[in-house]
Amino acid sequence: MSIAKSSSELLSGIVQRIRNQKLRSKLFLVFLLAAIVPVSYLVLYSYQTVKDQLIRQAESNVGSTMDQVNKNIENTLDNYKQASTLIYLDTQLRNYLLNDYGANDLSFLDAYDYINKTLYKMMAINSNLKSITIYTDNHSLHTDGFFIKYMEDLPQSLKDQTQKAAGNITLFFANRAGAQGNNMTLARSLNYLSLNYPYGILTMEITERELHSLIEKENNNKTIIVADSEGNIITSGLPDRKISNLAQLSEMDSRDTMVFEKSMKYGWKTVVLLPYSELLGPAQRAAQNILYTALACIAAAIVLIYATSKFMTKRIEILLQQIRKVERGSFDLTFRPMGHDEIGQLSFALNKMASKMTGLIQDIYRQELAKNEAEMSSLQAQINPHFLYNTLASISALALKNNNPQVHRMADDLARFYRISLNKGKKSITIEREIKLTEHYLSIQQTRFRNLFKVHSCLDESLYPYTTLKLILQPFIENCINHAIWDDESCLNIVLKLESEGDDIVFSVIDDGMGIPEAVCRELNQGLDEQQGFGIFNVNKRIQLAFGAKYGVKIYSRLGIGTSVKIRFPKTSLFV
Repeated sequence: MSIAKSSSELLSGIVQRIRNQKLRSKLFLVFLLAAIVPVSYLVLYSYQTVKDQLIRQAESNVGSTMDQVNKNIENTLDNYKQASTLIYLDTQLRNYLLNDYGANDLSFLDAYDYINKTLYKMMAINSNLKSITIYTDNHSLHTDGFFIKYMEDLPQSLKDQTQKAAGNITLFFANRAGAQGNNMTLARSLNYLSLNYPYGILTMEITERELHSLIEKENNNKTIIVADSEGNIITSGLPDRKISNLAQLSEMDSRDTMVFEKSMKYGWKTVVLLPYSELLGPAQRAAQNILYTALACIAAAIVLIYATSKFMTKRIEILLQQIRKVERGSFDLTFRPMGHDEIGQLSFALNKMASKMTGLIQDIYRQELAKNEAEMSSLQAQINPHFLYNTLASISALALKNNNPQVHRMADDLARFYRISLNKGKKSITIEREIKLTEHYLSIQQTRFRNLFKVHSCLDESLYPYTTLKLILQPFIENCINHAIWDDESCLNIVLKLESEGDDIVFSVIDDGMGIPEAVCRELNQGLDEQQGFGIFNVNKRIQLAFGAKYGVKIYSRLGIGTSVKIRFPKTSLFV
C-alpha cells in the first residue's frame, strides 16, 4: 500500500512539475518525444523484422542440413546392415559354426579358411570397418581371437540387446574413449530362419571418425551432435569432448543458442546448436547502422524543434505581457498585428476586450451614480408602509371607540398581515411567522365569509425555528376559499398541515371542496405558469429559484372529493 502511495505521489509530482513548465519547454518536450518514439520504434521494428527473417531462414537451412545428415548416417548404417545380412544368409558359414569338431578332426581348418576369406572380403569391401567378429557357443570350434570368439567374451548388455532384437541389427554405443575416439558396435543375432534359434552373434565395429566425417562439412557456424536414444553422444562437433550426454547441454543458456532436434529411423537423433551471435550478426549490424542514422536525424530534429517552439511561443509571450497589463488595470494596449491564426485572433480579441472593458467601467460609474440616487428615493418611500400601519391602527382604534369589534378585528389583522409580509424587505421568514401571517389572513376571511369554511391545523411545532419563503401558504388558502366552495349551505373544511420528511419540510393545504378535473390537474403539475394561476406559479417559481428544481408545489385532486396541495422545501435556518 505504501509503495503504491509513494508511486502515486511521485507521479503527481512529475505531472505537477511538467504542468508548471513554460509552454516552450512543454512544446519542446512533446515534439522531442514525437521525434524519438517513432524513430525508436522504426529501429526496433527493423531489427525485429530482420531477426525474424533470419531465424526463419536459419530454421529452413538447419532443417535441410539435418535431413541430409540423417540421410547420410542412415545410408551408412543401411550398408552395414546389408553386409550383416549377407553373413546372416550364408548357409555354408552357418554349417561351419554349428559343426561339432572332434579332437583329431582337421575339418575345422576348412572352417577357418572359409570364415577368414568371407570376413576379410567383407572388410575389404567396407574399408571403414575396424573389425568383424562372430561370437559362438560352439567350444569345439577353436577361437582365433579375432574373427571367432566365444559368447562369454561378449558384454552382457550387448548380448541382451541383440537377443531382444531377434535377428534385427542392434546399434550399440559403448562410449569408450580411445586414442582415436569412440567406437560403435553393430550387432546381429545369427539364428535359424525357421526355428529362430540363435547359433551366434555377429558384431561389426566402426570408429566414431567415420560418422564424424558425415557431419564435419556441415559444422560451419553451428554445432551438430549425433546421439543415441538414451541421449549418449556418438559423435559431435563440440569443442569440449568431455560432454558425453545431451543432458549436460541443458546447462547451456538457451537465450544464447537455438537448439534444433530431429530423429532417425534407428532411434538415433541429430541435434544442431546454432549460436544467436552467428545468426543475428547481420541483423545487429543493420540495426546499428539504422541507429546511427536515427541519432543523426534526432540531433537535427532537436535543433529544428527548438527553433520551432521558440518561434511559436514568442507571440504568446508578447500576448501574456499585454494580459498582465490588463491585470494591473491598464487597458491601453499597444502591440503590432500578429496575423490571422489562432494567436492573432487572440490578440485581436484581447484588444477589443480591453476597449469594451474601458466602456463598461464608464457605464458602471454612471450606474453607481444612478443607484445612489435610487437609494435616496427608496429611503423616502419607506415612509409609505409606516403611514399604512398608522392609518390601519387609527381605523382600529376608531372602530373600538364606536363599539364595532368586527371592523376593529379586521383592521388589526390587516395591519399585522402587512407588517409581517413586508418583513423589512427580506424574502424569508421563520415558519412560525409564516403561520402567524396565514392566521391573520384567515381571520380576515372568516370575518368576511362568516361560517362558509372551517380551518383545522396539524402542525409540528418543532419545525417553527426553520425558515421559509414568505407568503407561500396564503395563495393556496385563497384558492380554497374562492374556488373550492360550491354550496353556500355546506361548510368547507380546510386542513393545514406541517410535517417533516427526511431533510425536507412539507406544508399541506387540504380541502373537501368541489375538486379539480383530472386533465386540469395534470396540466397544473406538468407546467405551472402564469396563465393557470399567478399565485400558484409565483410560489412554485420562487421555491425552485431559492432551493432547486426538486422542490416546489405538487397538486392532487379528485373531482367532487377535494384537493390537496403539498409545498416542499428543505430544512434551513438561513435568511435571504
